[in-house]
Amino acid sequence: MSKKNVIILKHYEAPKEAGTYYRLVCLNGENKGYAYFLVSKRSVMGRSDNADIRVLDIKSSREHAEIVRTSNNIIITDLGSHNGLVVNDLKIKQHVLEDGDKIIIGQTIYRFSKLSVAAKVETKQETQELESFENNSEQEVTKQKNSRKKIIIGAILFAIMLMLFSSEEEKTTIAKRKKELNNSSAGIISVNAKRQKKQDKERQKKMAVYFARGLREFREGNYFRAMSEFEHALSWNPNDSLALFYMRKTKDALNKTVEELFNKARRDEDSIKLKSAVVSYCGIIRLLYRYPNDDRYKDAKEKIKGIEEKLGMEEGEFECLQEIK
Repeated sequence: MSKKNVIILKHYEAPKEAGTYYRLVCLNGENKGYAYFLVSKRSVMGRSDNADIRVLDIKSSREHAEIVRTSNNIIITDLGSHNGLVVNDLKIKQHVLEDGDKIIIGQTIYRFSKLSVAAKVETKQETQELESFENNSEQEVTKQKNSRKKIIIGAILFAIMLMLFSSEEEKTTIAKRKKELNNSSAGIISVNAKRQKKQDKERQKKMAVYFARGLREFREGNYFRAMSEFEHALSWNPNDSLALFYMRKTKDALNKTVEELFNKARRDEDSIKLKSAVVSYCGIIRLLYRYPNDDRYKDAKEKIKGIEEKLGMEEGEFECLQEIK
């Protein structure tokens, strides 16, 4: 799949032609896992159908930002968007992109990176913010287990056979050889244990980075971003009790906020403050727009339609009711 100014692939795919490419990988939302390779001097990000990189986010403007390639740099610029542009947690107007930069539009996150593709070599580079944690392949683990079994069984059989037919001197030699074989087997097990320990340490370190980001987003009330970061943390360690606890706590906080908005909207309706009620209902829709089948999302939409009728407005006139395609 491609557009005029970008090539769109899965995050683990690469262009067929060799060369150096610059890409944006979507880390969450409806386009999670897609990579946008910049093949033109100018590309536009936004909610418009004509945007080179479509940002399926209710807080994205139709033309939110542009990315321009110069002879030396890749520059991203805010095109006067309503909700602003964030790079690496800082709101910016213009920024020179560097490998690893995080671009945020609304609640949608992209990762900018540089990718070199060698000739006639198939590249498969996994993005750590999108997929689950790494494991040793099952084939390698099975091979290691079989290798240990063969060494141990061989040592036992060798010792038994020679112990039956050898002199005392030979028995001493056999015992020594048996000890060497046991030590060899123990050495292999020790190496594998050290390798596993190192991998566990690396996974724990990466998990801690995502957990810290999630905790920060949670404290700032950005519940969707928080859940995304906690999901990444759990992909590195699915049984981490603290990450599981804060994931549940974030969902509870989201539900509580939705309930409070409903209560406020009902009070405003009872007081004939209809436009104020719409603001609360719109807040619910923005919180739950990723869950359009949620009964609360549907209820809020129906309430706004009813208020539009009372005010003599056309259906869908309030911006929060615009669907994201």
